[in-house]
Amino acid sequence: MPTIGTFPPEHIVGRKEDIIKLVHLLRAQSVSIEEMRRMGKTLLVKKLEYLCNTDQLPGDFGKDQFRAKYFSFQGKKNLGEVIDAILIGLKEFKTWYHIDFKRTYDFIRGLMATPKVEVGGASFTVNLPEYQRSWKKIFFQALEEIASAQEKASSTLILIFDELPIMLWEWYKENKHEDAIELLDILRERRQELEKQGIRFVYCGSIGIKVVLNRFKTELKYTGEPTNDMLEISLKPFNQEDADFLCECFFLADFKVNPTEKQQCVALIFQLSDGLPFYISQLFLLLMQEFNREVTENTIKAAFNILLNDSKHHNAFQQLVDRLHIYYSEQQCQDMTVILNFLAQQDDFISEGDIHQAVSIDNKGHLNECLYTLLSDHYLERKTDSGRMYRFRYPIFKTWWKINKT
Repeated sequence: MPTIGTFPPEHIVGRKEDIIKLVHLLRAQSVSIEEMRRMGKTLLVKKLEYLCNTDQLPGDFGKDQFRAKYFSFQGKKNLGEVIDAILIGLKEFKTWYHIDFKRTYDFIRGLMATPKVEVGGASFTVNLPEYQRSWKKIFFQALEEIASAQEKASSTLILIFDELPIMLWEWYKENKHEDAIELLDILRERRQELEKQGIRFVYCGSIGIKVVLNRFKTELKYTGEPTNDMLEISLKPFNQEDADFLCECFFLADFKVNPTEKQQCVALIFQLSDGLPFYISQLFLLLMQEFNREVTENTIKAAFNILLNDSKHHNAFQQLVDRLHIYYSEQQCQDMTVILNFLAQQDDFISEGDIHQAVSIDNKGHLNECLYTLLSDHYLERKTDSGRMYRFRYPIFKTWWKINKT
């Protein structure tokens, strides 16, 4: 059972409903999971991978014979490293199919007069200067061989590309535009054909891939649509049942709570954390570090106060500020900050018209664009039953912003 710290995929708590929804979608199409950092995206897809590969998916999914392979692309410097990761990862993925990429290695041999390819050798890498001009062709060949293996495997293979948008953004910043566009083109050209052969893709990222694509379209005149038929989904907080179970798991780490007060304490943790598992974990961490594992309503409130006010615990919150500065223009950043400053001081939903009257943004069209961007980037939520009205998506974010940024 999980306690404080990192735990293996078989012990990842909750998300049964999210897994069922995700696998239902993957029966028909590929998906893109986009959400801020520390929302549980990676834990979700790692749990998906574990359940697929151990035949433990809930419901009637067993007949689909799902298999999944997780790849983290964060830190990959170029297309060669991406190809290496996929070749090595799938060669070692024996629960799917015993693929050896012989045709791919033979293809690579033919590229060089004196090739240095050791078929099946652990020392092999395509991330060499002599192969760089042929990376796209090598990737195409590898994808073809994956598709052929998939036909023999009689299963549905899910390829999970975690932090794909972050990797593309880093390539953009490092002026590796050709690599980025080449990868997007490969995914655009081949993904739909591979899907017909039983392969699904999950793109996962703490920034939306649409943020990257918008920058490429604006500055690099990129016109491709690599995700045009992928469904974008976002993660919701834990429901009460999952949050209660997570708390019970933490209690196993020698936390002390009065049995008569336990239910109220768990309800308070759920309320203050908005059901976000990372912040549930942070509250228990503070209860351990600052309050000798004593769990009472008073210690929970005190831990929550530390979480919001002590800068040592603001790394995850700080992303709310950093994202605006990193991914948007200076003017957009300024205007969206003005909007967030205003909304942080409101008690509930505020109409678009009232926001326009209250903030120093004269152009209403631009204001509407900023609000929509903040909605798309998961800062805000909106209701439309009596006109467009907005508020912070999570009260914990609103409270932190109000205390620290207004």
